[in-house]
Amino acid sequence: MLTPENSLSFRKPFMRDDRKGDIRFDCKSVGCAVESDTSVFLQLFGKSGATLDECRLMLASADRHRWTLAGAAAGSEICVKHSNGDIALLVLQTKQTALPEVAALTVDMTIWRDAA
Repeated sequence: MLTPENSLSFRKPFMRDDRKGDIRFDCKSVGCAVESDTSVFLQLFGKSGATLDECRLMLASADRHRWTLAGAAAGSEICVKHSNGDIALLVLQTKQTALPEVAALTVDMTIWRDAA
């Protein structure tokens, strides 16, 4: 579960409490979002169950380091490409972002190492 105080890491895909992970959850500015200094995001639409090949193809021209979650519902899939070549698929399980001080995000994360 991501909150404004922690992050996720591609190297060790567990929640980190030091906010130095690759993927952070931010609700400080208008609209809660996931963001990264080292990774780009792209939300997929259509059928669920994105594959590595789909993520790789869609991420080829991605350049967004911040993805606003306003339009993302439970079950939404977000492909993520780290600068080291790893690709991940984040599947939103739940989000609660109405009040930034109590916002949280739960995701399932699949990582394909050196996939780019």
